[in-house]
Amino acid sequence: MHANALDINLRILDAIETALLTYEIDPVIAYLNEDYELRLDRTEWINNLEHVLEYFEAIEDYNKCTAVVTLLNKVKTFLGKDLVN
Repeated sequence: MHANALDINLRILDAIETALLTYEIDPVIAYLNEDYELRLDRTEWINNLEHVLEYFEAIEDYNKCTAVVTLLNKVKTFLGKDLVN
């Protein structure tokens, strides 16, 4: 696996969790330098969380797997409500 995979997956998890609390639609995943930010549009949240889940399953961190599944369910509920309104 990539040397920074843990940091990247944790950052995605944290960014989406924070975005749900703040109603942000494209949270910052990383600052690439002074001029650029890497953001994650909400249309990509579910796909990214599924990849994050695969990563934590692969490294057998089942506590994080549980956290990802919980967040994934919240995101699906949030996006479902958003699509209705």
